[in-house]
Amino acid sequence: MTTHSLIRSVQKVGYVVPILAASVMGVGAIAPEAQANSLVPQMEGEVYVGFDNCLGKDCSYLNLDSLIESIESLTDSSTQTKSRLFVDAAGSSNTYGGVKFRSQDIGTSDGSGDYWFRPVAMQQNGTTPLVEKGQLEVGTFRFTFSQILSDLTVNWFDTERQGGTSYTAFDADGNKIAAGTIAKGPNNNVQETTLTGVKSIILNLGERHGGTGDGVNFQIDGAAAVPEPGLMMGLGAFAVAGGLGLRKRQSDSTAA
Repeated sequence: MTTHSLIRSVQKVGYVVPILAASVMGVGAIAPEAQANSLVPQMEGEVYVGFDNCLGKDCSYLNLDSLIESIESLTDSSTQTKSRLFVDAAGSSNTYGGVKFRSQDIGTSDGSGDYWFRPVAMQQNGTTPLVEKGQLEVGTFRFTFSQILSDLTVNWFDTERQGGTSYTAFDADGNKIAAGTIAKGPNNNVQETTLTGVKSIILNLGERHGGTGDGVNFQIDGAAAVPEPGLMMGLGAFAVAGGLGLRKRQSDSTAA
């Protein structure tokens, strides 16, 4: 690139820089640190995880938070099938095809009325529940986020079997950055895992070991990573300087 072409490029950028300056400085002033929010849809229904059709008459999949790019159901090691995923809350009954949630399902909600992701183990055909009309809350899912999450918290509900529930988290390059298993606890226990710098995570929920197995529901809270305040101020200063330079060149041109 010649000196003249470089100058022309800078001049073209100068027209948009003042807008960028206001934008960057505004963000730096009001959001130096992102706050984690619930990524669970605040209504009951089914979540798209790769099945062609949702269950039930005139059904539709729930809309997801913009931070969730996709959720994919993977073959679970204890059922050898892929599970469906729903959002459920205590105190209401719901029917999705052959899946039937009672208003007071035992071991499916902490009773607070909050919304929880609820996996349902299915047979190979993907439409017939594996156990008890959908009472086996077992499944493996890959969550991919639209941005790197500076803060990701997973709440696990009712893990009662040691080693049955686990997670593996990855960064933007696909490198594993964290992995672990959730300890067993008493009936209706809630445990929490917090991670940083996550772009995707695989959740292995519950385990089929006879009967209704060890079912686990979960919640996810997340916050997108934001630039450091110092970097934002630096970008803002650069943008302001570009804007002032543009106005000066325009003034000099008018005077000439």
